Amino acid sequence: MKAACSIEYFTPKWKEYSFFHGNVRYVFYPVDFKWNGDHKKWKKQQSKKCLRAYKDETPDVTIINMSGHSSPFSHQLSKVILENKKQYIAMLGGQHYSDTPGNRDYYKNANHILVHTHLQKKDMEKMEMFEGLDIRVFPLGVDCDIFKPSININSAPELLYVGRIVEWKRIHLAIEAVKVLKDNGFPKASLKIIGPVSSEDYFNSLKTLIRDKHLESNVEFLGHKEHDELPEYFQNADLFTLPSDKETFGMVMIEAMACGTPVAGIDCPGGPADVITHLHNGLLSSPEEYSKTILEYFKNANRAREIADNARIKVLKEYSIEATFKVLEESVNSALKRI
Repeated sequence: MKAACSIEYFTPKWKEYSFFHGNVRYVFYPVDFKWNGDHKKWKKQQSKKCLRAYKDETPDVTIINMSGHSSPFSHQLSKVILENKKQYIAMLGGQHYSDTPGNRDYYKNANHILVHTHLQKKDMEKMEMFEGLDIRVFPLGVDCDIFKPSININSAPELLYVGRIVEWKRIHLAIEAVKVLKDNGFPKASLKIIGPVSSEDYFNSLKTLIRDKHLESNVEFLGHKEHDELPEYFQNADLFTLPSDKETFGMVMIEAMACGTPVAGIDCPGGPADVITHLHNGLLSSPEEYSKTILEYFKNANRAREIADNARIKVLKEYSIEATFKVLEESVNSALKRI
């Protein structure tokens, strides 16, 4: 008999509801309503129904997915789990942490801690609040049967950006790279930009930059695309641009690489450098050298093909659904041994 598994969320709806997808039950607990509006702030959200459900029947192992700041609700839920002599695993997203007595107890009492990158693990091991704790890496996985290479024959370099249009994403660096390509032997180089506009001011500045550099026929804004539309865009691109120097682990990077499209990232802590080896399975550069690095990449067609192949291999080995499932299975089994 297979163990029961559920994935649980908060919902703004008034009533609890659930459904099954395959063998997994999806449960949605209503957030406690408060007139002061705290119920809308994720770090202050509470759910009495969720706590009651856990008091009545606690899963053997619970993975609590929260930021490094944690929350009062995470603390409450973890105490219920321990009172019923079960185990919880603290999964952390992001790379910022609140060092409070409550958080220290929360992390200390967890069976272990899961993070998504090796660089994050190394950084946390240097912090007093995580000293001596069991920190493990659980990379996020991608379906390599959906995100896969296809025949791609472009007559000129085609770059792609997928993400929000906002200042800290530094999309202007990708646009400047197109200008450098255009001026150095690749007049039809192009860039497709996919994503919602989060900053109108920055969006307008990008359009001005495009006009000033006479790139109207080289750069195209495609707006929002649904997730199931993205594989085709990844497959058709020659290079995925990730020019922000504040990136953490991004799924778009893994999805692009799974499609055999190398990523040009910025060499910054906790982001692309955790996945990419420069000139082996992708590109790493500084913001100042970003355009030059991309130009040199396209000047060497043989090396570019090899890097594209290695990008796909990297994902198959470490970030496929199968590879990440094994890590998660080992994580849960180790917690079960302590019950």
